[in-house]
Amino acid sequence: MNINMKRHFLIALFLAACYFNTSAQKAVTFKHSKGETKVAVNPKKVLIMDLSALETYYELGIPVAATVDQVPEYLNEYNDTKYIRVGNVKTPNMEAVAALKPDFIITGGRMGNYYDSLSMVAPTIIFGTDNADFWGSFEQNVRDIAKLHGKEKIGEAKLQALRQKAAKVQDRAKADPKKTVLAMHMGGRLMPSGPNSRFGFLYDALDLKPAYIPDAEASNAPRGGDRPQAPKLADINPDYLFVFDRNTGIQGVMPDPADIINDDIKATEAYKNNKVFIVPGWIWYLSGSGLTSVDQKITDIGEKLYNITF
Repeated sequence: MNINMKRHFLIALFLAACYFNTSAQKAVTFKHSKGETKVAVNPKKVLIMDLSALETYYELGIPVAATVDQVPEYLNEYNDTKYIRVGNVKTPNMEAVAALKPDFIITGGRMGNYYDSLSMVAPTIIFGTDNADFWGSFEQNVRDIAKLHGKEKIGEAKLQALRQKAAKVQDRAKADPKKTVLAMHMGGRLMPSGPNSRFGFLYDALDLKPAYIPDAEASNAPRGGDRPQAPKLADINPDYLFVFDRNTGIQGVMPDPADIINDDIKATEAYKNNKVFIVPGWIWYLSGSGLTSVDQKITDIGEKLYNITF
């Protein structure tokens, strides 16, 4: 091979390497509960069936083609008829999904049983956070979506604003010796949550001290299944008590406090000191890990508990 041929060969190798390197950068790999999914950048037709993901797309200003049949009032933008409907947060309408021919599908844990079917239509991820590392997994979700759509700058700005806001609550919580419980109200039952759980945001992300730490069996109980009987709130006796109602949360309305405040709650220090706070179920139950709901949860805790002005 003469010098000119060798030079051309090396140039060709260099250009090929640049091409393949550029091509490799034109996809984002999402890690989620079902494994890893590679998605080509800038998908044009995005189908979102998880409210936390929908919030994040809204906050980042990224277009969405289709979503679930009913969207809570705080995401009223997506109730417009221009958005295609493809089922609810638990069950997709597979015919509608297939007819849409999406480029990217985002679902939540409630739809895990349909993951394989949805993945046959388009690259699909399960949107969620890691109970053992809320902030890390939450921020990674935002960064991955921002990178996928070329919104890295606004994504980092949103995260920085939330970190600064959370730090105000964390500073107060770290200096506060009093203990807290978040409980879900459902059908007359009150179910307290502890750290490293689906509803552990107060403790895991904001550093409030837990009044209740469930045993391993309770912590690992499956979503929607029969959970081991938790102690009464009167026995836990938190200094602060936050409660959300599952059923009215699904409906997008606040419950009547008279339907929530029972004798068990009235026996707590939290009630005696006027430190029982009812928070919106559509934020704390239906959603919870998107840019909007994380912001709202920080606000709920900071304003109600410490009178912080954000």
